[in-house]
Amino acid sequence: MDKFRHIDTWVFDLDNTLYDAETGVFTKIGDRMTIYVADLLQVSQEEAGKLRKEYWKKYGTTLHGLMQEHKIDPDSFLVHAHDIDISDVPQCAVIKEYLTHLPGKKIVFTNSSRDFAARMTRQLGIDHHFEHMFTIEDAGFMPKPFAEPYHAIIEKFAFDPHHAVMFEDMEINLKTAAELGMTTVWLHGKDRDEAAAALPHVHYKAEKLADWLQHTIKKR
Repeated sequence: MDKFRHIDTWVFDLDNTLYDAETGVFTKIGDRMTIYVADLLQVSQEEAGKLRKEYWKKYGTTLHGLMQEHKIDPDSFLVHAHDIDISDVPQCAVIKEYLTHLPGKKIVFTNSSRDFAARMTRQLGIDHHFEHMFTIEDAGFMPKPFAEPYHAIIEKFAFDPHHAVMFEDMEINLKTAAELGMTTVWLHGKDRDEAAAALPHVHYKAEKLADWLQHTIKKR
């Protein structure tokens, strides 16, 4: 932990970060988004899937794209997208134990809804570790990687980004964090993109959060 002695704030993404991609949760959410788009625009599931991906690439999230293109009610979208059963998502003993050893405040920073973030952290048995959550509602529905939510979370929870670490499964979301002075950890999953791994805003990397915690904290 020597390289992290100056850190007093730990910022965690939720999806595919605090829980693993292998759970299939985010795939289920994506499927729910596709159904929403298909129903809203009266198009096929295939066309809705293409549109969802186009909105994600252009606007950062499907929600933001739908708000810009179709003026939808964001709350109804979030309720629909996150209406999934997460009772079978397993808890990770490593994450539950090792989060305790990170000194300072811990924050969830997610493009997901407040209700889903609360439900998921409870299911994972780690909700007590997090003093704060900053969800898509707190960001005024402006998602990562846009700069606005990063500035907002820093202001809201009054931390120095030079003394903060951010954990993310999407390396693009770490770029703004690094530009603001945060140390970054990319959780790349099983299929690591070597070009992305070499980008200057990726400071540390691991397949999963549990891997990083075990590797790093054991060095204390």
